[in-house]
Amino acid sequence: MQTTTMDDATNSVEFDFVKGHIAATMTLIHGLIEQGLIDRDQLDAFFASFISSLPHNRDTLGLRLILDQWRQGLRDGAAEDELKGKLFEVIRGGRNG
Repeated sequence: MQTTTMDDATNSVEFDFVKGHIAATMTLIHGLIEQGLIDRDQLDAFFASFISSLPHNRDTLGLRLILDQWRQGLRDGAAEDELKGKLFEVIRGGRNG
């Protein structure tokens, strides 16, 4: 039987906090993109650095994959609706299927 330690609970709360901040940041970014106020290449470089600093473990795998796909959309000039779809995947913590 697996027990949840205080460290596990703290890590889960911290990770949820980080996901919430990422989703909020992405929402702000989408607004700036729509207004033509942000450079997609510089944004991609920022998120590349951010993703590389995330722990490379099973807990962050889904988030890292979603952010990588979102970055690919930035580089490819994807439509805003497609990019926003990735935002909701981040909020849910990754793909559900």
